[in-house]
Amino acid sequence: MADMKLDHDINAQIEEFRNQIGKLSADLVKRIDSASERADEALSSTKAKVTHIADHARAEGRNVVQAARENPTATSSILVATALLGLFADLVIGKLTD
Repeated sequence: MADMKLDHDINAQIEEFRNQIGKLSADLVKRIDSASERADEALSSTKAKVTHIADHARAEGRNVVQAARENPTATSSILVATALLGLFADLVIGKLTD
């Protein structure tokens, strides 16, 4: 008689565990779906922003190229000044690290 009660208790516990696992599985599926939707929204939003930034960068690049073509002397002067500034910065950094 005690064995039958023990078997019944064990079977009831197993059934309760199965129910709990089912509930946890359903909750996990909902959370995964929610996270997936949020990730899709973030990816979509990021893609739109990156596309906008890339378009803007291309437009600015075209403006720079056009300005360089229209003013070759100023462009070469700026490039030389930038190179000299880079060389000076390299020397200063080299002196500071020694």
